[in-house]
Amino acid sequence: MTKHSDEHESHLPHARSDGDAGHSPYFYQAQSGSRLFSLAALIEKVEAQFYLEYNNDSPILREADTTSQRLQLIVGVANYVLAVESLVLELDAKAEVVRRVYSNIFGYGALDALFLDERITTISLEGAEKAAVRYGASVLQSLGAIFDDHEQFKRAMTRLINDAHAELNEGTPVLEAGLMIGERPARISIAAPPFTVALSADIRLHPKSAPTLDELVAKTVLTPDAAELLRAIAASKYGFCIVGEPESGKTTLLNALLPYLPSGDTAIIERAPELRPPQPMKRFSAAWRWEDQAAVTFGEQVVNALQDDPACVVLDEIRSDEPGSIAPLLKLETAPRQIWSIRGVPDAKRLQSALGMLARRAIPGGGEGAVHALYERLPFVITVTRVAERTGDGVLRVFSVAEWQSRVDTDYPDYVMLMQYADGAARRTQADFARWLI
Repeated sequence: MTKHSDEHESHLPHARSDGDAGHSPYFYQAQSGSRLFSLAALIEKVEAQFYLEYNNDSPILREADTTSQRLQLIVGVANYVLAVESLVLELDAKAEVVRRVYSNIFGYGALDALFLDERITTISLEGAEKAAVRYGASVLQSLGAIFDDHEQFKRAMTRLINDAHAELNEGTPVLEAGLMIGERPARISIAAPPFTVALSADIRLHPKSAPTLDELVAKTVLTPDAAELLRAIAASKYGFCIVGEPESGKTTLLNALLPYLPSGDTAIIERAPELRPPQPMKRFSAAWRWEDQAAVTFGEQVVNALQDDPACVVLDEIRSDEPGSIAPLLKLETAPRQIWSIRGVPDAKRLQSALGMLARRAIPGGGEGAVHALYERLPFVITVTRVAERTGDGVLRVFSVAEWQSRVDTDYPDYVMLMQYADGAARRTQADFARWLI
């Protein structure tokens, strides 16, 4: 877009007072004084010229596989556009144009700056009009509109999805995939019409370095006493599960416990490659159909992992809407040690009911055998949650540690709390252990 004006003689940017959505766009004037360009229009012109010169089949573009090489291409195009339009920009203004163009073409547009902020753990997007971020475990904070328009938003989402080796289409309006953004593992959950009114996304960002158990203690996610118990459970021969709602710290805690697993043949089964094991472990990640890549479901990867006869399997994460994925793990007469993360609520009564229903749905018509198999394979249950503070922010906490303990008067075990949330942390109860952990 251009705007004609004879009133301004300077090529320095001018702020417009009626900028939309709280933005004050800058304008740059041609030396002839006949035309005025907004920053957005100038960026759009440079991008259009870039795509005109370098299409997807361009050998020059294919060979430009480093940031420096790509920046050189953009600078060349920007210089050409500025010369054609008789525009002279100061160095900082020109650098901003080049940065924005690079971000739109090779990056994720307005998301790039958010990805660089290591304090941000979640980015929530509802179309191009609504964006919000979570710092640490705090509540989401609205940013308003961060994209100029829907097309810019859609391009950024398409690039994210493609980089996660997935594709969104009418047959797959909802997907969940993982990718590395810089040095940070990320999980993207995207929903599109007709499943939702507008294209929406939640992006979960992990830190560059996964927190250790000691670091989680320092952050008050759990007490030293709880950390000692969880180390013992992880180092034992017994299985366990970590239960919590989305973004409650399940993957973070599971990752912190991996170093304490006994050495041996361990297989990791993931919906998205978010875990960072301290030693080589076989990894089986769900995959979406993308180019020549065939789709592989989470349940199919469970089967693939079991074919290798591992000593231990780690699953991140089990969902109630896919009970069939765990059926092979409950049917085996001789099963490997199992460690699950499960989406669920930390409430003890609801959790006991939910786990029983999950097992029954995994093997329809199988009676209570699947339920008892779940109790045997996962005798310890750890729950995590986000606790609201008086300030309105949230903090992640280990909420409880429980054990399924057999009774002589019934076939069903009791759900016995070993640690329970009180006074800001999970603390030891008076209950005794039914199993030796050492």
